[in-house]
Amino acid sequence: MHMESKWGFLRSWLLATILLLPSANAYEENAYDENPDLDRQATSLLRRECFSCHGPDKQEANLRLDSLRFLWSGGDNGPVLEKAENTDELSLGSILLARVEHEDGDLVMPPKRPLNASELAVLKAWVKSGAKWPPDVPAMQADGQPVAELGDAWSDSKNPIRVLFGGNRLDLWSLRRIQRPVVPDVVDVQWCRNPIDRFVLADWEAKQLAPAPVASDQALVRRVFLDVIGLPPTFEQVQAYMHDTSPDKYDRLLEERMLSPEFGVHWARTWLDVVRYSDSNGFDWDEFRPNAWRYRDYVVRALNRDMPYDQFIEQQLAGDELLDGPPKNIEEQDSLIATGYLRLGPQDNAAALFNEQDRARAELLSDLTETTANAMLGLTMSCCRCHDHKTDPLSHADHYRMRAFFAASQHADKVPVDLIDEQQSIGQHNKLIDESIQRSNEMIATIVNAVIARQPEKIDEKQAKECMTPEERESVAMEKSKIESLKQTRRSFTQGLLMQDNPNALQPIFVLAGGDHRTPKEPVEPGFPSVLFPNPPILAKPKNPSSTGRRLTLARWIVSPDNPWAARVLVNRIWQSYFGQGIVETPNDLGVTGSPPTHPELLDYLASELIDSGWSLKHIHRLITGSSTYRQQSIAKETSSEQDPRATLHIHLRRMSAEQLRDSILKVSGLLQERAGGPPVWPVLDEQTLAANPAVLDDNETKTKGWYPSPESDQTVRSLYLIQKRTIRIPWLETFDLPENMVSCGRRESSIVAPQSLALMNGSLTLQAAERMAATIQNESTEVERQVTQGFRDILQRDPREEELDSCKAFLATRTLVELCLVLLNTNEFGFIE
Repeated sequence: MHMESKWGFLRSWLLATILLLPSANAYEENAYDENPDLDRQATSLLRRECFSCHGPDKQEANLRLDSLRFLWSGGDNGPVLEKAENTDELSLGSILLARVEHEDGDLVMPPKRPLNASELAVLKAWVKSGAKWPPDVPAMQADGQPVAELGDAWSDSKNPIRVLFGGNRLDLWSLRRIQRPVVPDVVDVQWCRNPIDRFVLADWEAKQLAPAPVASDQALVRRVFLDVIGLPPTFEQVQAYMHDTSPDKYDRLLEERMLSPEFGVHWARTWLDVVRYSDSNGFDWDEFRPNAWRYRDYVVRALNRDMPYDQFIEQQLAGDELLDGPPKNIEEQDSLIATGYLRLGPQDNAAALFNEQDRARAELLSDLTETTANAMLGLTMSCCRCHDHKTDPLSHADHYRMRAFFAASQHADKVPVDLIDEQQSIGQHNKLIDESIQRSNEMIATIVNAVIARQPEKIDEKQAKECMTPEERESVAMEKSKIESLKQTRRSFTQGLLMQDNPNALQPIFVLAGGDHRTPKEPVEPGFPSVLFPNPPILAKPKNPSSTGRRLTLARWIVSPDNPWAARVLVNRIWQSYFGQGIVETPNDLGVTGSPPTHPELLDYLASELIDSGWSLKHIHRLITGSSTYRQQSIAKETSSEQDPRATLHIHLRRMSAEQLRDSILKVSGLLQERAGGPPVWPVLDEQTLAANPAVLDDNETKTKGWYPSPESDQTVRSLYLIQKRTIRIPWLETFDLPENMVSCGRRESSIVAPQSLALMNGSLTLQAAERMAATIQNESTEVERQVTQGFRDILQRDPREEELDSCKAFLATRTLVELCLVLLNTNEFGFIE
C-alpha cells in the first residue's frame, strides 16, 4: 500500500473511533472507574500497538507517536492532536480519534489487530481529558526499552541547544557547575580575617596592590548599622564601641545587629525589589490589594529567623504543595502566605470587560516565568518569549518549558490562612450564628403564615405585612433586628494574596509564535533550560493531593546542587548591597550580555559556602561583614579606575537608599515609630499629584481604586510599611530613586540630582524632623553650645569639631535651632554611608 494512502486510511480509521463508540457513557465511565491511571493506559496502548510503525525506529508517513511532542507535531498529513476552535478542549474530531473501521483488512489500523471497544474507550477518554503524557514515563523504543535520555550540550550532539546554535554559546561562565575553589595563599596573612580576604588579597598581591586602611571606629559603627539594619546608631552606641577595648567588640557589634528585628525590615527591601512587590494591580485601575502585605511581612520574618534559602524558595514557589490541608502551625501558615510571590505581578482586572482573558492569562504566565528566571536564576527568559535568545544558550521553547510549571496555577485569595484550629472555631461559631438566624427567620415565617391563613382571600407576603397586628409587627421587627445583630457577630476567615494549582484548569502549554497567545505552535512539557537539562523532569509528589507538583519540582531544581545559577545569583545580590557593586555587575543577567564576574573564584567560594551552610543567608552576611575587605576605608567611586581590580572589592562612599534616608531622618529626630508589620500606611499626597494620575479613580465600595491617607499618627513608620502602588510611587522616595515595581529590579540607580536637595531642604519630612529635634534639644538645654553639640550628636553621632562649633554658634546668632537642624540633615555626612 502506498505510504500516503496508508496514512490517509489511518486517519479515517481513527475518526470512526468516535463515530462508532456508543453514545452512552458506559465505556468512558468504565475507563475512568476501572482504570484510574488513564494516562499510563493510553500511552501503554500506543506503545504496544503503534510504536512498531510510528516509533523511534520507524516512522511511516513521518509520523511518531512515542511522545506528546510528536503527537502534536504529527507527520506528513498534519498533527495528530489539535485544539477545537474557540475552546481550550481537544477536538473530538482530532486526527488521533478521527478514524473509521473498514472491513478490508488492509485499511484496519492497527493492521494486524483492530482495537477492541474497551481500548477505543480508553483512547477516547484520554484525548477528552487532555491527552497528558505521564511525566515519569519516557518515550519507548519499539522493543519496550526507554529511549536514551539526552545529555547536556557539551556531551550530546543531539542536545537541542547544541543543534540549534551549532555548538556555539557554550563557553559562558555561568553554565559551569559550582565548585568550591581552593583558598589561595597570601603573604600578608595577618590582614586576613576569613577566606574572603585571602581571595581578595591574593589578587591584589599579584598586581602589587595594597588594601586601604581600616575605617575609623565611628565610620565602621555607622556603616554596620546602616548596612545591616538600615538605621543609624545613636551617639551613645558609637561611644560605647569606641571605648570598648575587648578584642571581639566588632564581632559582637555585628551579631547584635544580625539578631535585631530591624535586620529583616531592612533586607526585605532588597528581596521585594527583586520580586517586584506591590500593594496594587497596576494597569489602568491599579486596584489596591488589601492582603498583599502578608507576603511582605512573611519575607521580614523569614529573613529574621534565617530561614534557609532553599526553604525560602520552595515556600514562595510551592508553599501550598508542601501542605496536606489547612495550616497546623505558624510555619505551615507562612508556607501558604509565601505563595503571594506568585501573585505579585501586574494584573489586568479589566481584561474580562473586553473578552481578553486569554491575553491576561498569557501575560500572567509570562511575568511569572520571566520574574522567576530573573530573580532566582539571573536568566533573561524575557528575551526568548518571542524567539530563540539572541545571545544566550536559551531557546524559544525553553521559555515555555519553564512556563509549563505554572500552567495549572490559579488565584486562590479566598483560601483561609488561619490555623486549622482557628478555622474550625470560626466555622463552629458561624454555624451557631446561622442556626440562630434560621430560627429567627422561621419565627418571622410563622407569623406571616398565620396572618395569611386568617385572611378570607389569598394574599402574598407583602400584603400580609399590612394585615399584621401591632404585636405581630413588633415581633417581626424584633426578629429582624436580632438577625442584623447576629450577622454582625459572624467571624471572617483571614485571607491572603495566594495562588494554588487547579488540575482541572491545566491546559497544554504551547510555544507561541512571536510570543502571541493567538498563534500557538508545538506544545511543550515542563522543563529546565535545555542546555544543561534537556529531558523532562519527574514531577515531585506534593503533599497536597489536589495539586500537580509542577511548581514544587521547579523550586527543588532551583535550589539543587546541580543548578549553576541560584546560589551565585543570591550571594552576588548580598555582596552588591554591601559594596555598592556586585562581583557580577548585572545581578539579573548572568548571560553573555551581562557582565562577567570580576572575581569568579570568590563568587564560587561564597556560593559554595551558602550551599554547604544549609543555605544560611546570615552565614553569608557574617562572612562578608566580618572580613577585612568590608572594614576598609571607603573611597569615592569616581576616584577608582575602571581598570583597578580593587573597585569591586572596596567599600565605596555611597548615598543612602530612599528608605534608609527617610528612616534615618525619622530615627535621629525621635519620630520613628516601632512597628511589626501590618497593613500599609498611606501617606498624604497633594491634590496635584493625585489629579495627575488617571489610576486614582472615584471611590468604589471595595475601597480599592482611590487614595486613602492614613491618620497622621501612623505616618512615621519605616518606609517598608508605606503603601507601594504601581502607578503612583511616593514622590519623596521616588526622588531618591525608588524603583518602579512592574518588573524585577536587580540593582537600583543611585543618582545625585538637584530635586533631591530641594526635597531635603524644603520638604515637609525634613522640616517636621528639624522642628521635633529642635524642640527636644531646647527642652534639655538653653545653652547654645550644648544645643549645637546635641544636634551633632543626634544627627551625625559625633561631637562638633571646634571650627564647626564656632560656625554653628555664629549661625544661631541670626537663625533658629530648627534651621540649624535642617542644615545638619542636609549634610553629605548624614546622607552618605562611608
